[in-house]
Amino acid sequence: MPKLSQLARYLVYSYENHTAARFGDNELKLQTMLYFAQRECLALVGERLFEESFEAWEEGPVLPGMQFFFEEGYDPFEPLEMKKLTEREQFILDRIVFAYGQYEGWYLADLARHEASWRNSRTAIPAEETEPKLLELAGIREDAKKVRLYDTLFDVYLDELEDFEGEVLEP
Repeated sequence: MPKLSQLARYLVYSYENHTAARFGDNELKLQTMLYFAQRECLALVGERLFEESFEAWEEGPVLPGMQFFFEEGYDPFEPLEMKKLTEREQFILDRIVFAYGQYEGWYLADLARHEASWRNSRTAIPAEETEPKLLELAGIREDAKKVRLYDTLFDVYLDELEDFEGEVLEP
């Protein structure tokens, strides 16, 4: 969990650094942005960003260990901690901030609830069952295949480049 907590703290730091706005204590937004970060990492390099698994809660994908993240001794990310994260981790989280940071948590949760991995995890839950089901990593991988990769440097989607063949980037 320490690595996931560090990634979450960096995501908040990146958001505040790039938007000049406070992230606040919006746990729904954080949880959903972490879901999109996991999916984005699977789309870009074919590997997980972190090992923890999401559960399919009614509100959307949730990392149970991150529940109450802001309430349980949240400590802001310090720039000196940058060397504890890889460039890849920072790149993925920065991409998520640029792509989804402007949206409210409820809107992001609604987007995530349209993902096949979440919908498939919720279809078999009887009304009386209270235990959320895990979002299958295979389902998130399938959702990742639908991500249209965008290169911010050249301002182009990768599938628009003539020599792009749809392979994931090398780790």
